Amino acid sequence: MKSYSLRFKKQISEVFIIKPNDLGSEFLTCWFKKLTLLLKRFPFLYLLPLATLIACLLYLFLGKRIVVITSFLQYGF
Repeated sequence: MKSYSLRFKKQISEVFIIKPNDLGSEFLTCWFKKLTLLLKRFPFLYLLPLATLIACLLYLFLGKRIVVITSFLQYGF
């Protein structure tokens, strides 16, 4: 029973492993690795506040026109 559990845990941990990528530039590769490390561990901790901030900024800049734009995009696609 333990061997199945250990094998299952190993397979689950392999799902979150990203193969090493070479983006052609050491600078870009370094930043890519840092960002993916953060997003693999706590994706919602960063993505939800960022999405909320973007939505609030869009509302501040576009106001009520954002409703028209989202309706258009919803029915357009």
